[in-house]
Amino acid sequence: MEPHAQWRTTIERRTEDLGENWWPFVENIKEILEKMDEMHHEFNQLENKVDETMGMIKSLYKSFVKIGIFDKEFKLNWTAVKRIGEIINEERDEE
Repeated sequence: MEPHAQWRTTIERRTEDLGENWWPFVENIKEILEKMDEMHHEFNQLENKVDETMGMIKSLYKSFVKIGIFDKEFKLNWTAVKRIGEIINEERDEE
């Protein structure tokens, strides 16, 4: 993708001399539409990444609720957290 500043300079240079020849205007419109299409594609990719991240967060939340770290109101269950910490430390000691 062409850098925006360079693209903008090209569009402005063509627009300066329109006179009788409208071909530069047509080319500008084509390039603007292509740029919009590229931006639309990038927005869709970002939206997909956000959706994936939200899905992972929901899955992680559900997992935390299932193992008892959080309750439904997102309050920490300190007893479960301490027990998980003990299990992790036991695993490290065994290695």
